[in-house]
Amino acid sequence: MFTLNLQNNSRRTAAVLICCLAGMCSHIRGAESALLQTQEFGRPPMSCRPIPLWFWNNTQINRSNVVQQVGKMIETDGYGGCAILPFGANFRPGYLSEEYFALYGAAIEKARSLGAGMSVYDEYGFPSGSMGAINGSGVTTFMNNHPDHTVKRLDKTEYRVSSGATFNREIPKNGKLMAILAFNANTKEIIPLRDYYNETEGKLVWNAPKASGWRVMVCQCVKDGDPNVDYLSAEAVSMFIHDTHEAYYRHFADDFGKTIVSTFFDEPTMYRAQGRMWTSDFNEKFEQRYGFSPETLYPALWYDIGPTTAYARNLLFGMHSTLYSEGFMKTICDWATAHGILATGHQDQEEIANPTSVAGDLMLVGKHLTMPGIDKIGGGRPTENFYKVVSSSAHNWDKTYVMSETYGAMGNISVEQLYQIAIEQYTKGINHLIPHAVWYNDGDVTFLPELSWRNPLYNKDLPRFNAFLSRLNYMLARPGRHVADVAVLYPIQTQYAGHYLDGPKGYYEGGVEVPGTDYPQVSRILTDELGTDFTYLHPEVIDDRCTVSDGMLHLNNAVNHEHFNVILLPGVKVISLSNLRKIEEAWQQGMRVIFTTQYPSQSADGPDADAEVQAIVSRMLESGDHPAVFISQPSALTLDDALNRCLPERDVTFISANQPFNYIHKVIEGRDVWYFGNIDAASATNTIRLRTAARRLSLLNPHTGAVTEAPLLQTADGYAELTLTLRPDQSVFLADDELLLHNGTVIDPETAKTSYVIEAEAEIDQLSAGLCFSVGDAQNFYMWQFNASDVQHPTLRPHRWLGGNATLLAEVSLPTQVAIQPGTPFRIRLEVEDESYVRTFINDVLTDERGGSFDYGKIGFRQAHDDAFGRTEIAWYDNIRITVKSRNGAEAVTFSEDFSGANPFTEGNIVSGRLCVAGQMSHDVYSWLTGITDAETGIDKGSFLTGPACCSDGIYTLGGQRIQSKSEIRDAMPKAGIYICGGKKFIK
Repeated sequence: MFTLNLQNNSRRTAAVLICCLAGMCSHIRGAESALLQTQEFGRPPMSCRPIPLWFWNNTQINRSNVVQQVGKMIETDGYGGCAILPFGANFRPGYLSEEYFALYGAAIEKARSLGAGMSVYDEYGFPSGSMGAINGSGVTTFMNNHPDHTVKRLDKTEYRVSSGATFNREIPKNGKLMAILAFNANTKEIIPLRDYYNETEGKLVWNAPKASGWRVMVCQCVKDGDPNVDYLSAEAVSMFIHDTHEAYYRHFADDFGKTIVSTFFDEPTMYRAQGRMWTSDFNEKFEQRYGFSPETLYPALWYDIGPTTAYARNLLFGMHSTLYSEGFMKTICDWATAHGILATGHQDQEEIANPTSVAGDLMLVGKHLTMPGIDKIGGGRPTENFYKVVSSSAHNWDKTYVMSETYGAMGNISVEQLYQIAIEQYTKGINHLIPHAVWYNDGDVTFLPELSWRNPLYNKDLPRFNAFLSRLNYMLARPGRHVADVAVLYPIQTQYAGHYLDGPKGYYEGGVEVPGTDYPQVSRILTDELGTDFTYLHPEVIDDRCTVSDGMLHLNNAVNHEHFNVILLPGVKVISLSNLRKIEEAWQQGMRVIFTTQYPSQSADGPDADAEVQAIVSRMLESGDHPAVFISQPSALTLDDALNRCLPERDVTFISANQPFNYIHKVIEGRDVWYFGNIDAASATNTIRLRTAARRLSLLNPHTGAVTEAPLLQTADGYAELTLTLRPDQSVFLADDELLLHNGTVIDPETAKTSYVIEAEAEIDQLSAGLCFSVGDAQNFYMWQFNASDVQHPTLRPHRWLGGNATLLAEVSLPTQVAIQPGTPFRIRLEVEDESYVRTFINDVLTDERGGSFDYGKIGFRQAHDDAFGRTEIAWYDNIRITVKSRNGAEAVTFSEDFSGANPFTEGNIVSGRLCVAGQMSHDVYSWLTGITDAETGIDKGSFLTGPACCSDGIYTLGGQRIQSKSEIRDAMPKAGIYICGGKKFIK
């Protein structure tokens, strides 16, 4: 078993874009080598570093601060540049003014001097499209400039008409008339009324048939009043680009494709305009595409119009999504490509399962971007269930890069959560994380966290974390193909068919929860519970880019070509006949098919094809050979059983696993690369079987930059096996060794970590015992409280003090076998790995494990009081020992105390060979270990003890005990451990 211990002519435009793409971590190399270099992995180039959003927020910006902050972000925090986001009503200078561009130019100049990059954020505030009206100055600049090119809304007015009655009245004209017709709610009959409408007089005269249920429907496209650009109109979006993007290009043309590497849009959405966003030339664009007017289909936007409802809605909402993705995303991307940069950004509300009136089609919006994106923010939004939608969009349309703007409005989350979220994203296909955010004015932060050198919550860890992200980008943000056995049909046609406007959930939540929708849950079960990766296939891509042969469905892209043995149709009720025919063809050749929750019964192509849809599904389900599987209630148990039947041997198989890892498998330059991560709350050991032709694999640790040989259990018949143990929030790359150029490894001093063990005996006299460790000073430390105030329910209560402020990390109920009681001694053992992970044992029973920033430092005790009980905390301590483990596995005891002599702690009394520390009702009592000064608590991990010449007065333990005299050092130097020499600490 291997346990992983993580210690502008067209030619110029094309050339600039190629260089820009190469700069995004697909490094330009000589023809002689396309290998990944271990040295670069250890210390990736600047182009691989994350580029955060940098809010210029609610204050006057000045040049000296701009230059200073850009330098700090790059040189101190380890960022790769920034994306400036003007924000707030008090932001100065004026947006897009000459003074603004002068300050912006200072940021570019500083970034350029450091070899860093910039991304052009295209708005003042957000969402993109108004030039400052929302979360900015409040001035409707774009609307003022282009009043006819802002958001439009589709309004419906209805008039009920009695049987046989004559309808004769003026129709108020509020906008462009899109449809005027009669609809019978009982019979579903639709009668176009254009011929009965006098447009000059604005009057409709029509005699209703003799039947009940008639209503006249008038649909008009009106100005909504929303100040954003008409996202569905390429003409309008071109005006927005002219006013914003072109302004940056006019000022900084020479930096485009060099220092300026991308443009970023933020949170456009179609839920605006009350979820009825429309555009004036919708009908004309529809007729150009389909050859007929959509007017008689309009009632389906609100009502069931009979057997043609699914067909009508797929046409209308499909066109709606196309206009949105082409109007906004494609127009911006076309401009960016022509100017030599990448285009990225994300929608608002991506985590809505029915995206019809929000993003339209979340996969389709990525089709027209060089870097599809998503946003992971606070508020309990389950965005993680949709990472695969966006990364699959990139895989479907052969894109290299996938972006996530991450951490905004999450509050002051822990460093461990930063890692956990990033690991989950990268195992699900993200390969560029944009941190949200750094704030120019850190005294007025609107959306925590503030991720910069100024924030004591993160500043110590940011360089390591950004180095970690850089290594992920180095490995994964490069051309290569994704590998998965399982395809999942993106059920957008079912969503369209079930959607209607003005739904009960309200426009912000998508309006309608379509019955049978299960794909977000199926996605989570596959990746998070079963350890099975997959690719969503868009219906358009199945038609246009997929073929069938050799019993598989093949995605035939130039780079990302994928090959599927199984296709899963999650909650699919409506499907295009062409998709289903191709799936049946693959099934006939041996590909396996799984339906969940419901199976297809209607065609997106119209009711005439429904019978064939039903016949195909019946053939697959009722086959005596390899029938399709139907799972009425998908769960980890039912899906695992189906996959075991359909796919007994997988690309990645967790042979022995109660808790499979998340992972992604890519083929780069023809060689295999896997990225495994543990996003669960407990450590896990898995034996993994990999389909690969590689005979030698290497483990690359993104947390430290270390590269080691992977100890394979066996390699044969196109497979390899190995065993991995990963702690929570821990991850590792596994790569075919032939892909790597082993030119040395670089482990920065900031990433060289200490592992150590703290052991103690304790006895609670009253209420609880508090053991402090990783003590930087009296304001910054961890405290594990062993609490027996409720003797029936004792707990472990881990705390962290940061800047003098205490945070309770957890309330851990203790198992019965370690039940601590007042008057009964118990043993404590804290095993700290790499200063980043601690396992807590009580009486040799593992009771807790968690990540953190457990820097090696002093220890101590804290005893307080409890006003509710009216008593102080009193505890006894004995037999304390600290053992340090060096990177070569050797151990050294650096502190040992049995209290047989003088008290080495600042508080407490020694009684009968034990230390008693008692709290006071008036104040908390802290008892710190003496012997080393506060200034000495940091270890210089960049230095290594090589001989006696570095020491003027001997070597000492952390307890202050002299080990050797200078004359004896050369012969008696301990082989490993941590030592104090010349006022510094060293690891040997």
